[in-house]
Amino acid sequence: MLVVLALPIHHFRKNIRGNLMASAAEQVAAITGSLAREQTYVLMMRPNPEAPPIESRDLLRIEHHNYLLTLERQGILFAAGPFADRSEKPSGSGMIIIRAPSREEATRIGHEEPYTRIGLRLMDVLPWQRNEGTLKLELRLADGVLKIDDRTYTLTKSNA
Repeated sequence: MLVVLALPIHHFRKNIRGNLMASAAEQVAAITGSLAREQTYVLMMRPNPEAPPIESRDLLRIEHHNYLLTLERQGILFAAGPFADRSEKPSGSGMIIIRAPSREEATRIGHEEPYTRIGLRLMDVLPWQRNEGTLKLELRLADGVLKIDDRTYTLTKSNA
């Protein structure tokens, strides 16, 4: 994002190279005013050391996945995933970032997540404002291709 300072000329001073520049406080105010400040909430998930026994982790994993898909389709889910790199098996800790009108609503949504709901995970809710970042999006209608960052998807026509 390019920030353009629209300040009267008397607000500027010369830097050591002789160029005009705004005071640091005015530059900070301009930058702060330009930030997106999308309010989201980070749900930090970690294994519960006192978790109850469960019958089927496979069924719970399916329920967890479907829950996240529902949040995604509703526009609530911003991002989700485990804390692991590609060579590691997930440890049960992870993060879900959601859009919600309040911390209370974010907490309610987080407690509905299947692993958390039955007590396998503990959760901390942290408010987070997304101010900066990049998302590369390329949509090629003629080719039926959608590229998001380094992932490529083939689009199919829906009969709906």
